[in-house]
Amino acid sequence: MSLVPVLARAMVALALATQACAQEAPELRLELDTGGHLAVIRALSADASGRHVASASEDKTVRVWDLAGAAPPVVLRGYAGPGNDGMVNAVALSPDGRFAAVGGYFGPHHAVDATFGDVRIFDTRTREVVRVLEGHRYVVDSIAYSAERDELAVTGQGGIVMRWKDPFGAAPEALPPLDSQASRVLRVAYAAGGTRVLAATTDYGLRMWSLPEGAEIAPPEAEPLWDIVVSGLAVSPDGARFAVSGSDGRVEIRASADGAVIARLPERPFRADALAFTPDGRLAVGCSYRCAGAHEAEVWTPGATAPDTVYRDHDGAVSAALALPSGAVVTAGGRGTALHVWQPGANAARRVLSGAGTPVTAAGIAPDASWIAWGRADPCPDRPVCPEVLAPLAMRMDLPQGDRGFGPPGPGDTAAALRARLEGDGRTLSFETAPGAGFVGDTMAISGAAKPVRLRRSATDGYYHSAATLAGEEAISGGASGLLLAYGPDGAFAGEFRGHTGDILALAAAPSAGRLLSAAADRTMILWNLATRAEIARFFVAGDQWITWTPQGYFHASPDGDRMVGWRVNRGRDAAARYIRASELKRHLHSPEIVRRAILAGDPAQAARDLRGTDGELAALLTRAPPAFDLRLASEIDAPEGAAVLEITGAGVEEIEAWGYSILVNDRRVPPLPYPDPTGQGRKLYQVPLGPGENAISVTGEDDFGYVAERAAMALGETVARAPEKVGKLYVAVIGVADYPNLPEGCNGGPCDLAYPVQDAVEMLATLAETTGRLHTEMETLVMVSPSRLAGSDRLMQALSAVTPADAVLPPEGRLVEDALTDFLARPGPEDTTIVFVAGHGLNLDEDYYLLPEDAEQRGGEWRTRSLFDWQILQEELGYALGRRILLIDTCHAAGAFNARLEKDAADARIVVFSATAANNTAAERRDLGHGIFTYALLEGLRGKAASGDGVRLLGLADYVHREVLRLSDARQEPFYSLLETSNFLLAQP
Repeated sequence: MSLVPVLARAMVALALATQACAQEAPELRLELDTGGHLAVIRALSADASGRHVASASEDKTVRVWDLAGAAPPVVLRGYAGPGNDGMVNAVALSPDGRFAAVGGYFGPHHAVDATFGDVRIFDTRTREVVRVLEGHRYVVDSIAYSAERDELAVTGQGGIVMRWKDPFGAAPEALPPLDSQASRVLRVAYAAGGTRVLAATTDYGLRMWSLPEGAEIAPPEAEPLWDIVVSGLAVSPDGARFAVSGSDGRVEIRASADGAVIARLPERPFRADALAFTPDGRLAVGCSYRCAGAHEAEVWTPGATAPDTVYRDHDGAVSAALALPSGAVVTAGGRGTALHVWQPGANAARRVLSGAGTPVTAAGIAPDASWIAWGRADPCPDRPVCPEVLAPLAMRMDLPQGDRGFGPPGPGDTAAALRARLEGDGRTLSFETAPGAGFVGDTMAISGAAKPVRLRRSATDGYYHSAATLAGEEAISGGASGLLLAYGPDGAFAGEFRGHTGDILALAAAPSAGRLLSAAADRTMILWNLATRAEIARFFVAGDQWITWTPQGYFHASPDGDRMVGWRVNRGRDAAARYIRASELKRHLHSPEIVRRAILAGDPAQAARDLRGTDGELAALLTRAPPAFDLRLASEIDAPEGAAVLEITGAGVEEIEAWGYSILVNDRRVPPLPYPDPTGQGRKLYQVPLGPGENAISVTGEDDFGYVAERAAMALGETVARAPEKVGKLYVAVIGVADYPNLPEGCNGGPCDLAYPVQDAVEMLATLAETTGRLHTEMETLVMVSPSRLAGSDRLMQALSAVTPADAVLPPEGRLVEDALTDFLARPGPEDTTIVFVAGHGLNLDEDYYLLPEDAEQRGGEWRTRSLFDWQILQEELGYALGRRILLIDTCHAAGAFNARLEKDAADARIVVFSATAANNTAAERRDLGHGIFTYALLEGLRGKAASGDGVRLLGLADYVHREVLRLSDARQEPFYSLLETSNFLLAQP
């Protein structure tokens, strides 16, 4: 199965007159941005130097890649609406790379009378649209630029070639158009020093004109091309020759002067849309369709009988090709829609430019929809589509059910999964290709019904059937560009599931639960409500990072998962769109509880209304712009030893000061120290300390509205190993709540008292003082534990008194906990380390998480929230604390007490987190250990059982605690960690 670079994704508007009427596009569009393209790449263009390459994709973006650097690509986004509206088919860079001309399907989806062919001129530095070239009415398929003439040619559906002089200047001049007399031109190019214009058409072969007069040239041996689709076109660097390719596998090299045939390659067994001439005159030919599993790009010497070399690293169809002045070739395609930069004759790519994730080719769902499963293997590498072949399932994710929350995605048991069902209830789905069809699998037959039905797809409804399943009385079929349609028993159209943007690759229905799971080439899965056909939630997983989100924008994600999804905010058809990542709105939209309720009830809008009072919060949020600034490492400045200098640009000093921004170096929060600009230009420079080795520097600005903008840089600190030395103070706060006198029936009808939180807290304090305190210059403590447990234990009092005076111990009452922690966490400096240990009961109420202090109360069976300690306060204060922050949590002693939102917030703040439980299990105590299992394992590890070499290091402790908790709990309890952007630092010396 290959992602098909369909030549006719977007049809002439008039051909769609029988379809739905034009509709206004929404101003907001939810999009993944994983660092690369998510759909077929239709065109490539380079600047004159070959350093910058632009790629145009059906995912409605253009990406400009710097081949000489490591920076992420510049992403150009214009207006985009539902369906095809905003799809990009063509791009041409200016010689200096400063501007990009972009064209495609720029009009309302399925509109009858609209303009689709406006060309947007983007400034690639500011990412703004600086002007629009109007005149081409229909969808644009190809754009070419002639440096010799400083002229732009634009063409596509309708067959007219529009031209502009000085297209990237302030006042482009429209030139007389050229009429190909074809219904559609797929490729246009300049040749012979700008004196020729060439056009490859769908129904009139090859067309040629001479410039400047615009006279037609009739190429010899042109008639055989009239009966095929001429799908590929490339011009040699000297402009003297060009190559054309056809849907029948032919590839011809012709003279630019008159179009005469110079050479023909042996007929290729595939369709070659991707052609490019190398500087030495050879021709790169990429397989675009009918590849039979050999997804390759060949390099030919004209006149040869076999290719000189074959590049085989693509794993799917090659949709575009470009040769660079250096001799390298860029080919685009594959299942991951990547750009491969390679040298002819080399065995591997010099560079692969792509994003995270790959198409999801397999889908499975539990009969009760309590979990989903998926896979990514290609079920039929030698065929374009194979809906009757099911790819294997490899991953699983538990969904909320009752008190159970989300489980993390990973390998798991998928044997009970429901898959696509092609036969049942007396009906059978089968697939065939109609005679003369342009694509394999264009017809689905439904047999066994009262009257056999054949459903043939065309340009208006997805081209082919790439996945299908029976679901109750309906048959559901997916096709190209995310078309997912339902048909009744008689084959009549029953409805549409709107959401995907890539080819539908797998389906699985759970009719008894009323759910459908779809998987697509856009790398996502969608869980649907079968009854309403509404999207409930969408899933994206790439390695350790994942995110689940609802159409209303609320999400649940791994620590960095929310960086890979955001909203395109339209600002008009003639303006660039703004892109706001989910991470920038996490203060408002990060809500695992709303996502949980949406999945349980199947109604995400109602879930949002239940908890937020509205399902329109997102639209209100996106009317504002987030803090805008850029960050760079000022490497030209000779920074002080052990430090780096950062420059912040794009924001005023007043804005920066108003944001109250923070700087993280790995896992340490450091103060921004202004650094004088040695050039006297008044640049906003800041000095930050560095640790040894790589330092991940993150600058975060948060405005009063709660928008969070983050920029990152990497700096290298000294790598010479030094003997450990004492650095900074150690701040340790321990909270142990064992007694709940106001809750005699508060926990499942019984008392809430716990046996060991005070013992856990006191022994943790004593152990840290003995093993970690020696690594620091001094130690400050805050102790808040249930006093009755101390009074009855001489051993605990003795252990406590060795570290802190007994009269300094505070009772763990709600208001006191808040005030004492707030004051304590304001003290550490950038070189200090803070450790907070909490043991007791944790409680989820709607979206919020609370610690039950000793004076917690209920009234009428309901919790009095004023008597509880809001965990968010601890989280925020610890996040604001300077230096390294470590949080040890042993609070989940009741089912459902795990709070995914707070765990992620801590990870985002680069707080090192050790938690007693992951999702869907509880923290246990054991009498024979005298502690909670998690705390016991921590203590044993710190005391030496996790030591290696010079002591106990962070990763060694995490590994030991994980194994011990699983062992001591018989695998019923699994701890959770967040160790992002941190080094394997020395934590203790027993």
